[in-house]
Amino acid sequence: MLTTIRLLGFIISYLLCLQGQGQTVFLRDPAHAYDLFKNSSMLEVQPGRVSIDSLLQNRSHYLFTPTQNQKIHPDDYQRAYWFRVDLTNQVSDAFFLHFVYSGTERIDVFEVANNQIVNRQQFGRLVTESRELFRFSKLIYPLHVPKGQTHTLYIYMQGIYTTALYVNARSAINLLGAVHTDDLFYGLYYGLILIIVVYSLLLFVRLGDRDTLLYAIWVLSVGAQLALYRGFTAEFLWANNPIFERYGNLLEGLTGFMHVLFTIYFLRLRQQASYFYRVGLVAIAAYVLGTILFVITAYWGNGTGRTIDVIPLIALAEGVYSIVTAFVIYRQGFKPALFYFVGNLVFFASIFIFLLYAYGKLPYLFWTYNSIHIGSGFEIILFTLALSYKVNLLKEKQDEAIKEQLRLSEDNRQLVETQNQVLEQQVEIRTRELHSQKETLKATLTTLQTTQDQLIQKEKMASLGELTAGIAHEIRNPLNFVNNFSEVSTELVDELKENVLAGHTDELVGIADELSQNLQKITQHGKRAEAILKAMLEHARTTSGERQLTDLNALAKEYLQLAYQNLHTKDSTFQATLQTDLDPKLPPQWVVPQELSRVLINLYNNAFYAVRERQRKAEEGYEPVILLRTSFSNGQAELRICDNGTGIPESIRKKVFQPFFTTKPTGQGTGLGLSLSYDVITKGHGGVMSVESQFGEGSEFLIQLPPFAG
Repeated sequence: MLTTIRLLGFIISYLLCLQGQGQTVFLRDPAHAYDLFKNSSMLEVQPGRVSIDSLLQNRSHYLFTPTQNQKIHPDDYQRAYWFRVDLTNQVSDAFFLHFVYSGTERIDVFEVANNQIVNRQQFGRLVTESRELFRFSKLIYPLHVPKGQTHTLYIYMQGIYTTALYVNARSAINLLGAVHTDDLFYGLYYGLILIIVVYSLLLFVRLGDRDTLLYAIWVLSVGAQLALYRGFTAEFLWANNPIFERYGNLLEGLTGFMHVLFTIYFLRLRQQASYFYRVGLVAIAAYVLGTILFVITAYWGNGTGRTIDVIPLIALAEGVYSIVTAFVIYRQGFKPALFYFVGNLVFFASIFIFLLYAYGKLPYLFWTYNSIHIGSGFEIILFTLALSYKVNLLKEKQDEAIKEQLRLSEDNRQLVETQNQVLEQQVEIRTRELHSQKETLKATLTTLQTTQDQLIQKEKMASLGELTAGIAHEIRNPLNFVNNFSEVSTELVDELKENVLAGHTDELVGIADELSQNLQKITQHGKRAEAILKAMLEHARTTSGERQLTDLNALAKEYLQLAYQNLHTKDSTFQATLQTDLDPKLPPQWVVPQELSRVLINLYNNAFYAVRERQRKAEEGYEPVILLRTSFSNGQAELRICDNGTGIPESIRKKVFQPFFTTKPTGQGTGLGLSLSYDVITKGHGGVMSVESQFGEGSEFLIQLPPFAG
């Protein structure tokens, strides 16, 4: 009985062993690629617990089952797998073991004959390779199965990323054809990447468009990421230390980050769709945090593969966001968004196809295996078309803007010509009406033209239009008065003649009085126009005399008294306190006293005007005060004229030295006093003139005169 039980146990073990054997693969046709994965049997183990020696010495203790995709658990670092397959070579050609790249971290291949290891090879994503660098992307192993013999392959895999592991046995010529096809495809793909990157960078340099720079960085990161997934980066960058491959998902985070950034700027979300703009910022933050989390867990995982990688989930959500956003922006009328929308759809369709292949739902074909490369290539081409479309739109808008600017310039030119013609006609009409003052008006026009030329040469005004407007404004008022009173006087003369002829002598005196008043007003406004012309002529003068050694203290104090006396003569009720703080150490200065005196008179008059205006407001306890202060330091003379008047509002403080700018009522100021004074100090004496003021409290004008060089 015991013997029978042992015999049954032996038979059952033998049958189980036979059940675990995969089908023997017969290598008959050198032109055919034999799929070893489907014909192999597999054993799930804990990483590093079962060695090849244990399998060879205790074959009956390990139960291999037929290989199925659903039995493989990707990204599970607590599981490893042994695969076993028998090969019988029936031809004289040599065959090679070819692993289609799947990102597996470690692959150990053992070729066994007669229960002895005849050859072995180790490769994988995290395996150091110092001689045959191509193994990172090709994963090729030369078989040593002579014709007519059968060898058993034991393949150990750890750190599997997909459930579909395509392992083929190929002859040399068949392998060369497959490798050549791959090299040609990848050469074209990465050539496209390089061309697009260079093209985008050239566009950025040429146009300065930020979108093209972001696009170039994104395309470069896409190429680097897919090169990492195919093992190319390890071959060229870190073959001797492939542990850096473990941090390769950093590229995925960078690619997603740049994709969102490009989406935001290319689709102009900040201006066109603020909600999607804010969602984009959230996606960028998610990529940053996900990348940091991945790096930390990869580092603390100490090479065990235990990482927290949420970047694929973020990329999936961000893909939906990009598609929806592009569709919305396209519906708003931005046509380049259509290319962007289709490009995203194509790329995510290619990812779906690759996932079906990676999990064994689709067979291994060139198009399924390279679906992401193909999809990303079409996406890049469509994005490039979208970017080119946008650049063309921008160029068209720029051309339209230039045409519009030229049209406006032409309209402005015609408007200026029309205004000049109208002005000339008005001047001619008014000249005829004021026949008695014809020569004066001609002289006025000549003087105006001369003044215009001088102001242009000295850059006193920003443009000819501003000058003409300022002059016309100042001259128009007195000329209007002259015209009006001349017309009235003409009517009075006619009325006087009628009364003389009629003998109405009692009305002659009244008419004569009115004529006298009109002539006085004509004279008054004529002198007003003459004063404006005189001020303009003084404003255009480059110099009015030679420098003389002058006592500034005496000059400033003298003209302060003169200005006050002149004002007091006109308004005897006005009283002000004059204060002086003169530096006795101030030496005589080389100045042009006539010009400097005009500057002082202008500043004193403005100060008296300011305190009188504030006095009229009848503020309780207010007393007008004018302060003159001089000082000398570092070889530089300073004069300060202070008042406690109305002050200058901050909004107009920068304009006080501009020609024709005045805050005084019409008829009380030409707006040339401070401008003339500023030119005398800065250009005539090489000094500095500035103003400090607090509205409602007063102003202080500062004159700084440097030493005269001779």
